[in-house]
Amino acid sequence: MSSRPSRPTSVAAPPPVVSKPPCKIDPTAIISDKAVLVGTHPIIIGSRTVLHPYAKLDSTNGPITLGSNCIISERANVEAQNDVKVDDHVSIETGALVRSSRIGQCCTISAYAILQTGTQLGQFCKITPKCTLLSGTVLPDFTVVLDKGRQRIDTTTSSRRDIQDLKIKGQAMHVDTLKRLIPSSMAKWA
Repeated sequence: MSSRPSRPTSVAAPPPVVSKPPCKIDPTAIISDKAVLVGTHPIIIGSRTVLHPYAKLDSTNGPITLGSNCIISERANVEAQNDVKVDDHVSIETGALVRSSRIGQCCTISAYAILQTGTQLGQFCKITPKCTLLSGTVLPDFTVVLDKGRQRIDTTTSSRRDIQDLKIKGQAMHVDTLKRLIPSSMAKWA
């Protein structure tokens, strides 16, 4: 008579091995423990840049470069289809999907906006919530994209250097606040 276990046994499959992408992260950056960095191409993160929990940088198809004082919010996804360059003082808000090739300084990508492959934004642009920019779209400096593809130029910001400086200062203050609220686990990616 053979002995059988009283219960069937099973062996769980091992979790998939996800290699860390090659990263160059400034020591002053704040990377949440729950942020996700994946891919095979380099990811470069500038000084005082903040990655919220569940923010995702995917360099599977190309390198990603984030400038200084950038904020990548919860569930925002930056995917390199070729090469993604994000200049200084950029905010990518909750749930946004960025496959853009270039985002100029001080731009705001609002919640759940989508920037498809090859889009290029000049400086101080704003993409309002849930807007989609189609592949190859090029926006000049100070453009505001509204719903249904409507656009306008922010003439106040474009004509007044003091307003531009205040936007940069506001972003720096936002980063300072987030540094106190989000514990950094940058060593996880070093």
